[in-house]
This record gives sequence, structure tokens and C-alpha cells, in this order.
Amino acid sequence: MDRETEEALCDLQAQVTVLRLALRAFLRTHPNPGLALIAWRGALAETAKSSPVLPEYSRNSEYLADRCQAFAEDWTAELVERTVPSPSYVPKQDI
Repeated sequence: MDRETEEALCDLQAQVTVLRLALRAFLRTHPNPGLALIAWRGALAETAKSSPVLPEYSRNSEYLADRCQAFAEDWTAELVERTVPSPSYVPKQDI
């Protein structure tokens, strides 16, 4: 891999990593994580119905569309994990 391509790839990976960290921090401090999940799903639905967010030169890339879908699904799963109690979760009861 040439130096310019490597730098561009590293920049993109760093941006994605920082965005994921920022979203996790937001979720941890959000007063109602369930509302964040609802808002996220709404944003996904709006994006599917409206014009693409991607630049025009990349809108026809099936690979890019697949990667965006995969990342959106990953983030949705992470939001669900952080907002929906697991089946094994049993709240403590004060006696």
C-alpha cells in the first residue's frame, strides 16, 4: 500500500473510532437512552426515504452501501444492548 493511501485509510479509521467513542459517551450521559434508540431508528428510516447522504460520486457503490448498512446495524445493536435490559437482569429489590 502506498503512503498516501495508507494515510487516507488511517484518517478514516481514526474518524470512525472517534465517532463511535463520542456516540458511546453521548449514550452514557443521555437521560433516557431509550429515546436515543428511538431517535436513531427514526434517523435511519428518514435516511432510507430521503435522498442519500453520500456524495454523488459514491452513491452507486454497492460495497459502500453494504458497509454503511453493516455499520448502522452494528450501532443499532450496541444501542439496544445499552438501553434494553438483558433477560438475565434482575433488579435488586429493597427489603
